[in-house]
Amino acid sequence: MTEISEKQLVAFRDIIWKACGLWFGDSKLSILGNRIRSRMAETGICDPEQYRRAISSEDDRAELSTLINIVTTNETYFYRSESQIDCFRNFILPQLAEKKIAAGDRTLRIWSAGCSTGEEPYTIAMALMESIRFHSIWNFQIYATDISTAVLEKAMEGVYSKRAVERLPKELLDKYFTFRDGKYIINNVVKKMVEFDYANLFDSYYMAGFDIIFCRNVLIYFRDEDKRSILERFHASLVDDGWLFLGPTEMIRGLVDGFKLTPMKDCVIFQKQPG
Repeated sequence: MTEISEKQLVAFRDIIWKACGLWFGDSKLSILGNRIRSRMAETGICDPEQYRRAISSEDDRAELSTLINIVTTNETYFYRSESQIDCFRNFILPQLAEKKIAAGDRTLRIWSAGCSTGEEPYTIAMALMESIRFHSIWNFQIYATDISTAVLEKAMEGVYSKRAVERLPKELLDKYFTFRDGKYIINNVVKKMVEFDYANLFDSYYMAGFDIIFCRNVLIYFRDEDKRSILERFHASLVDDGWLFLGPTEMIRGLVDGFKLTPMKDCVIFQKQPG
């Protein structure tokens, strides 16, 4: 196989960025190169220029989609960033439910953006069932999206390894999963609460009317100017006083206005301020 030059790597990076906004800085070009070489070996293409033409073809975008699936990092697990999930369960949901009931509204809309293989939206679904009384008379809408069609397929299957569930409280594991053939299968009640769909955060249109948006450990893959655009659209997608959960180390100061940083027990959450 012909070695991929730095100039060619930059060209590959730019193609991926223009397609979906994912950005590989100079320090991550070697990671990108390794994943491209792996995919080239699978396709039997030995020449980087030939492969570049393949993913640049306007007639067939399938190979570019496959490459994006490969270069996207999707390692996750249930109950990730436990302090955030606990704040969601113990503080945000009770407060929001009380506000909704007072307004005569029992609809709750949540978006899990960059949902990967489904651990996050399913964790959200279990939290709703555990935290909101009489949940059967509520209309819960959990919209889970990702740019990788491969991980969305796995999410919809709802079948997980021991490693994926090892941080999940045992009572939830026993209650919502079936263990079979060495795998943990999430039950249909939880599965039916989540709607999975493809979405590119780089696109200009987002759905609106969400009470809460989770987008954790996703923005780290974007440039600052692209983060700003995404955050502005998140702001527009949230209802007034809606909540935004980012990764524990992701901060938005200096990027966008309109969010109030709200410290809670062992975590930080952002709340939309009415414009």
